Amino acid sequence: MKTTNTVSYKELIGFIWQFMRPQKWVFFLIFGVAFVWAIEALLWPYVLRLVVDVFADYEGNRLAAWGALKGPIIGGIALVVGVEVGFRGMGFLQARAFPKLEADIRMAMFEHVQRHSPKYFNERFAGSLANKLSDMVTQVGAIIQALLWPLIPAIATCILGTVFLWFINPFFAWVMMVWIVVHLGVCILFARTCDVYEHEHGEARSTLSGKIVDSFTNNFVVNLFYRFKEERRYVDPFQKEEEATSRRAKVYVEKLRCFLSLIYFLGIIVGTNGAMLYLWVHGRITTGEVVQVFNTGWSLTMLLWNVGTTLPTLFQSFGIAKQAYSVMKDPEDIQDKVGAKPLTVSSGEIIFENVSFYYGEKHLFHNKHVHIRGGEKVGLVGYTGAGKSTFINLILRFFPLNAGKITIDGQEISNVTLESVRRQIALIPQDPILFHRTLRENIHYGNPEASEEEVMRSAKLAHCDEFIRNIPGGYDAKVGERGTKLSGGEKQRVAIARAILAGSPILILDEATSALDSVTERYIQDSLERLMENRTTLVIAHRLSTLSRMDRILVFEQGKIVEEGKHTELLARGGLYSRMWKMQVGGFLPEASV
Repeated sequence: MKTTNTVSYKELIGFIWQFMRPQKWVFFLIFGVAFVWAIEALLWPYVLRLVVDVFADYEGNRLAAWGALKGPIIGGIALVVGVEVGFRGMGFLQARAFPKLEADIRMAMFEHVQRHSPKYFNERFAGSLANKLSDMVTQVGAIIQALLWPLIPAIATCILGTVFLWFINPFFAWVMMVWIVVHLGVCILFARTCDVYEHEHGEARSTLSGKIVDSFTNNFVVNLFYRFKEERRYVDPFQKEEEATSRRAKVYVEKLRCFLSLIYFLGIIVGTNGAMLYLWVHGRITTGEVVQVFNTGWSLTMLLWNVGTTLPTLFQSFGIAKQAYSVMKDPEDIQDKVGAKPLTVSSGEIIFENVSFYYGEKHLFHNKHVHIRGGEKVGLVGYTGAGKSTFINLILRFFPLNAGKITIDGQEISNVTLESVRRQIALIPQDPILFHRTLRENIHYGNPEASEEEVMRSAKLAHCDEFIRNIPGGYDAKVGERGTKLSGGEKQRVAIARAILAGSPILILDEATSALDSVTERYIQDSLERLMENRTTLVIAHRLSTLSRMDRILVFEQGKIVEEGKHTELLARGGLYSRMWKMQVGGFLPEASV
């Protein structure tokens, strides 16, 4: 999904500066040392001028020239040593400052993106988001390096070089100033379009990366249906778009370089060098001054040529960085209010008051009223799309309400901290997702402060300790991306262990035993019964027999609760729940009525 947020240079530079500020004196020193390039570029021609003039003056008595040469030679050696020390010092300073700068930027973006709701991630490719983080870090480094070389040295060399040439002959200074202005003017004129093209390329590249990661993530399905050619055809248009935008940007840069070559030929080859030869032939400048003018002009030419080459790359870096920074302009879709306090749960009473919620144009709930008493065990049942998962997601504050309020123990959940809401509610989903980390780390995720003994106890209660100890590596074995090394039942048991360890006073089970075999399910049901004790529990189930021991069952249909009561009461009533019970196939409710 393309991000529509536009980013200005001011915003991007401000973003980078906030991470440079903690090390500002180190960066000031680094940029200060960058001026050594200008000193070297201008003083070497001057040293050569002095040496050549000595050679010319002592042509008839070369042995006597040593006294006059000592000063320039010592100065040249000092210049070499000073420049080398400066460069090495800058290198060590960069080695200290850059890793921290990059790490701070990466983690700030990571934390910002992570805090978005599931809806945000459902609408974007995870690979594309990760690519933006990587792009930002890479391009910030490229931008700073371009400033260190050649932009800052070029600016200093242009200013000081023009002054040096003025003292030799003002004509050289005027020619150089005109050439510099035209050269930089052409670069700036081309820059805006270059920026646009590079931004388009960055968007295309990010989208392509997302498509590739999506295909890799679903490689099992690709293999299952042997759809390698189809995946290639699917990704191919996005690759062609990336290729086209890349070619357009690069061709435009080459057009810029053609203009710069023409300006260089007219300004330096024809203008400066022609005038220099004319003045030397007529005895108006010395041979040493010719050497100084030539080398100064050559140094300026090389620096500005590098500027001309670097500017498109710099704007490319800015374009990619701006495109990457656009994710930082995506506001967190659910934020804590100013002064929000933690949620405190005593009984776990949940109340929906006049709740309305729309997902796009779909009106799921309208003025919904629900009262779940503290410690009550409530089953949620209904066909697919009836609103059960949405009901749960609203309690978890995954989506903001359009109207009304939800309270837990009298506290409106939109007024308390999001962290405290999530800490007080444990969810065991139908399709548990595990990190590509060790089994111990996945279970520990429910409560990072828990002891090793508590982790083991939770694993035993969830009946996953047995299979974990039979896996090579045991609790230290990694589970693969999204838990692919485990069976569905094994993943479900790890998720249950994680929820048990969390110890939250409100428990939500979303088809928590659907992936388990009948024997394991009996063990797990015993564990869940103990887990549900003294907890407010909401259970979504398509296997209606699992709801028979609930205190109450809510029957959903098209966002409305059309029936509620105990299992036996609803069967006796002969309504929708009763029809669902009769329609069960193999113990499971079909996805829709028939």
